[in-house]
Amino acid sequence: MKRNLDSLGRIVIPVEIRNRLGINKNTEMEFFITESAIVMRRSESESCLLCGGNKQLIRFKKSYVCIYCANGLKG
Repeated sequence: MKRNLDSLGRIVIPVEIRNRLGINKNTEMEFFITESAIVMRRSESESCLLCGGNKQLIRFKKSYVCIYCANGLKG
């Protein structure tokens, strides 16, 4: 996939990639520079995958979900 930078240097991460990596609008990202690339990854900080909160977290596989979002998912 290819994407162009806008006039402010921003780029849109395709939805397929965001969904696969569990990235949403509140996800904290880290950037690194190598000799020939810019590397971006989801920050490993402990925060809710859905809302970005950091209180009352429940670990789910390799991510965290807060108790409030977990209760919301139950319906």
